[in-house]
Amino acid sequence: MKRRGAIQPIDVAEGIAALEEAAAEIPEHVILRYGTLYGPDTWYDKTGAIAKKVLDRQLAATDGVSSFLHVEDAAHAALLALDWPAGPVNIVDDEPAAGTQWLPVYAEMLQAPAPQYEPGSNRGERGTSNAKARSEYG
Repeated sequence: MKRRGAIQPIDVAEGIAALEEAAAEIPEHVILRYGTLYGPDTWYDKTGAIAKKVLDRQLAATDGVSSFLHVEDAAHAALLALDWPAGPVNIVDDEPAAGTQWLPVYAEMLQAPAPQYEPGSNRGERGTSNAKARSEYG
């Protein structure tokens, strides 16, 4: 079998931008930009992949800021968005938090050892505002 050229990885932000541009060509569209999902059957479930990393002390607390969203809130927003005007909307919690804030609490909830601290953050870990969703859609 002849192998084609290697597929070049695309930057995540570029990929998201390309998807949003494509969706914007649809006359009626709403783009829901969800925060990091948590709740049953997610990576953050007590048996999920992130929980396992925390239990094994493989995840360090950083200064990176995350915006979370419970899966039930995501589903509720999706239903409400059926009546919203076209455009992108951030659907996230009200209080983005640094890993140094949320990870120790999460570890304690899991009865895991306290996480180690690593200064700095990864690209894109800056949290997200839900001001538009709150002010325009309630």
